[in-house]
Amino acid sequence: MTNYINTMELDELTQDFLSTFPSQVHMDWSEWLEKAEAYGLNENEIAELEQYLEKSDQLTSPVTFAGRRWWLTKSEIGHIEVIKQYFSVNWETEVLNRMQSRSLGDIKKDWQLKERKKNSKYNEHPQSS
Repeated sequence: MTNYINTMELDELTQDFLSTFPSQVHMDWSEWLEKAEAYGLNENEIAELEQYLEKSDQLTSPVTFAGRRWWLTKSEIGHIEVIKQYFSVNWETEVLNRMQSRSLGDIKKDWQLKERKKNSKYNEHPQSS
């Protein structure tokens, strides 16, 4: 399967389809699929569209927490799942803090999560004196 990195590598019809939207539009895959089929994209063009949207973080899914519905990417949802494991009591606050700082989805740069993971390892396996 080919990996599509930017719009210049996409099929012309797929590029035309994407040009009908403002840049960085976020929608659920079912919405993208419905619009792509209505536009006339074939199976291969739809497959490359999905790859492109996922790589550009434009493919989102609804998630409900903190009394609201959010549209998040797979990487953001994955980050939330890890936050839930390490901040079980106040995970929603932790997620909202990361959303506010625009760092949700970038697990590698989440120093608070790294610190919590490190501390939980020490707590699980205390050193013997």
